[in-house]
Amino acid sequence: MTVTIAVRWPLGRYHATPWDRSVNEGAVEWPPSPWRILRALVSTWYTRWPELPAPALDALLAQFGEPPLYRTPPISPGHTRHYLPDIDHVSGQSGSTDLTFDPYLKVPRDEPLLIRWNADLTDDQRGILAKLAELLPYLGRADSVCDARLLDPDEADALAELDQTWWRPSRDGQQLVRLLAPTAPVQRAVLESTTVETRKQRRTQPSGTHWVGYSRQEPQRRPTVRTIPNQTLVTTIRFAVASDAPLTAANGILLADEVHRLSAKLLDGHRAELLGSRGATTNHQHAHWIPIAAGSEPGARVHSLVVWVPAGLAVAEVARLIQIHSVSGRRGDGYEVKGLPRVDLLLQATGPVDQVAPELTRSARAWRSLTPYLPVRYPKRRTLEDYLTEDIRVEADYRGLPPARVTCLSPEEGLQDRWARGYRRRRLAERLDKARRGLGLRLEFDEPITGPLLLGQLSHFGYGVFIPEQRQEKCRE
Repeated sequence: MTVTIAVRWPLGRYHATPWDRSVNEGAVEWPPSPWRILRALVSTWYTRWPELPAPALDALLAQFGEPPLYRTPPISPGHTRHYLPDIDHVSGQSGSTDLTFDPYLKVPRDEPLLIRWNADLTDDQRGILAKLAELLPYLGRADSVCDARLLDPDEADALAELDQTWWRPSRDGQQLVRLLAPTAPVQRAVLESTTVETRKQRRTQPSGTHWVGYSRQEPQRRPTVRTIPNQTLVTTIRFAVASDAPLTAANGILLADEVHRLSAKLLDGHRAELLGSRGATTNHQHAHWIPIAAGSEPGARVHSLVVWVPAGLAVAEVARLIQIHSVSGRRGDGYEVKGLPRVDLLLQATGPVDQVAPELTRSARAWRSLTPYLPVRYPKRRTLEDYLTEDIRVEADYRGLPPARVTCLSPEEGLQDRWARGYRRRRLAERLDKARRGLGLRLEFDEPITGPLLLGQLSHFGYGVFIPEQRQEKCRE
């Protein structure tokens, strides 16, 4: 017989750091591990139902020796940043703070996580589990407030069919994850062990636990492209860039960011969907602002600005965007942003991206950096090759692309090469210390893929642009 618990997060956020990861890595344990779930039930017994006899709880836990199955709702990652005082901080004085990340997953408030065990519970045990689930205050970190309940078998079957999109102990699926689980038979003492006790024992994981590999087939994603009846969608607008003083590739992000800011005002009614703002989940289908220079060197002159919106633009939206005729770094208070002269934008073309920006869309197996790739994830203690391969794999997977073999063009210079240092790697309003690390890469796929290929941080503002290697007229030495 199966036992299914449904968990919802009314605040729409789930925080949980995996056992073997640091909070500053930005990782979130998903789905919640069997060890975390059973520990939460034990904690609920201690704090909210201490009248329950311990033998009754132990008998219930013993039924959950087999790892559960999960059906997860769609999620999107996010994080906040906090500056916390370190040991040298003095009250009333600035400085001596450490940057700490608070990663989380945004989860739908109305779609539950389903956790299903193969367990044969008595009626009394089902009653105990139902009450523990009802009393469960949170799952994950303490601010992951949850609403959990035990489902009737008929209700569980009606809510979701058991198919290949469920997470299950296996290594055969398209998506893989490793979760910590107590070893059968489950003992309450194992679930009560603390991190401090584990470290004192010089163990890397609690005694009586083991890692379980989970996998699933990737569910079909919900379509994010807007459909507009009786209208032909335009995906790309191209402007010629004209200026008396040259706008260089090194400062192309200033042009992209300023046009983005002006577009946000003109498209205010569709900001979340077209501009990727307000937490919109668009799977990178929102607007990309791509300055195109005459070469790959930081001093090359920008001659075009390509606005690429994979989700498409309606005619009325195109009409608004082409109202932007000029931009500059001059501000009303007399301040002028260095590197952004007055630029006139001259409309060249609108239409499909392969016609408007053919230099970005040719099919090829080998691709080379046109602008620096800015890595997304924390490198941890691994080789540069392994780190970049994994970072590119995740970025490509977000865009429905296969993994690639990654070659660093200047491996001796590490995560920030001399070429990338010539570029401004921060947005217009960001300080110098916010500049991302960058480097040039060569990517090789097993089969030809069709561009545009834009990966990494600030890929919506002209960084991480790759072009087919055989078509690149000038490559860096």
